[in-house]
Amino acid sequence: MTDEMPELAAAGLPPLPVPGAFDAETLGLWFALLDPVRRAVRAPGTWNAYAVDLAHFAEWCTRTERQPLPAEPETVAAYLADHVETLSISTLRRRLAAIAVAHGIIGVPSPTDGEHVSLVWRGLRRVHEPQRKPRKVDAVEIRELAVLVAPLQDTVMDHRDRALLVMGFAGALRRSELSALDVSDVVVEPGRLLVTIREAGSRAERTVELPRGHRLETCPVRSWKAWITVARLTEGAAFRRMTKGGRSLRPERLGDRGVAEVVKRRTLDVGLDPTLFSGHSLRAGFVTAASRAGVPSVSIARQTGHRSAAALAACVREDRPFPRNPAAHVGL
Repeated sequence: MTDEMPELAAAGLPPLPVPGAFDAETLGLWFALLDPVRRAVRAPGTWNAYAVDLAHFAEWCTRTERQPLPAEPETVAAYLADHVETLSISTLRRRLAAIAVAHGIIGVPSPTDGEHVSLVWRGLRRVHEPQRKPRKVDAVEIRELAVLVAPLQDTVMDHRDRALLVMGFAGALRRSELSALDVSDVVVEPGRLLVTIREAGSRAERTVELPRGHRLETCPVRSWKAWITVARLTEGAAFRRMTKGGRSLRPERLGDRGVAEVVKRRTLDVGLDPTLFSGHSLRAGFVTAASRAGVPSVSIARQTGHRSAAALAACVREDRPFPRNPAAHVGL
């Protein structure tokens, strides 16, 4: 039912011992002990998410006096049933993948492959999946943005990630738009950046202004200038991939999934749950913050490129999407 890396067993790679603790930090270090072959099977952001997933499963096992690794099929089935009302089907699917991978790493069969778990999983999906609304990721507002960029230092990767996060928030950019940016799309003017936004491989859609920020760490202008200076960028992709470990810059464009992984990795680095955030969190954070500040929806939409009020309102992460209701100001 889940991908348990059978190719690794076929390659005769040695298993790892069961970790001594099951908190996310220890599990992250445990996954880091894998040899390069096994690590390369998945992206770094996936391993980080698996550490959080497995820690959640293990914490539940401790509370219910069950063993997390190796786990019994009945334990996994009970975990699914206990969380189907509070976690999305997609999150539970990834939790199953993390459990399966962990068992593969210690060299034992995965309990997720048993018929009992399969039957429970199919039943839960049939009952719950059609009724669920699409999951909304949490927003990265200015408070969270400041927290994410605070630990960043003077490395090439840190400069890239700071510019990506700050510009993604200030421009309310989709992850595909961040990925598609070229150096030539960003024009530095006194006190601002003018950024031409386009989807990958398409003509220009709109131009947005990113003003100079009051604080150095969240200033789009200074973050961008520092990034292109340290990376020595004069043309081509604005945001690029890094070599393993982030030691140097590669020529390839950072893809939209790479943008999402930057957000998830930086949330994990500051102790937030990366499963609650995605590349869309920056865009949702801007819309929420601007709405709360009373910025007219038409002005917000001019920055975001939304074409309908419903789509714009869906980005707001609070009960009252537009607090300055126009109906309160027309003399009723």
